Amino acid sequence: MNKTFAFILLSALLCACQSPSKPTQATEAVPTRQVQATTGNLIIFYDEGIGSDSLMKAVKDSGASLVYEYKNLHGIAIRPSAKTNIQDAIAYFQKINGVLSVEQDRLMKLQ
Repeated sequence: MNKTFAFILLSALLCACQSPSKPTQATEAVPTRQVQATTGNLIIFYDEGIGSDSLMKAVKDSGASLVYEYKNLHGIAIRPSAKTNIQDAIAYFQKINGVLSVEQDRLMKLQ
């Protein structure tokens, strides 16, 4: 019994004295940077109660093209005309009755 206890004690002391191993490159935390790029599209959400009629008319009148309609979210994605400044397009669509928000579509890449 004493030999077993001594063996366990010796094993525990050897483990306690061992220096921690350096993490391998695969397990090290590598900082990532988020890079955001815009697509040139705008994402516009509108009030469900007011509807999208005035917004769709404004899209047509501005020369923008409809990219996608988010029916369940009450929003649309549009591509403004190439000759339109993106900030001017944002300001224009924010003034449309029923529009809740106008944001640039963004791509997020983790590097």
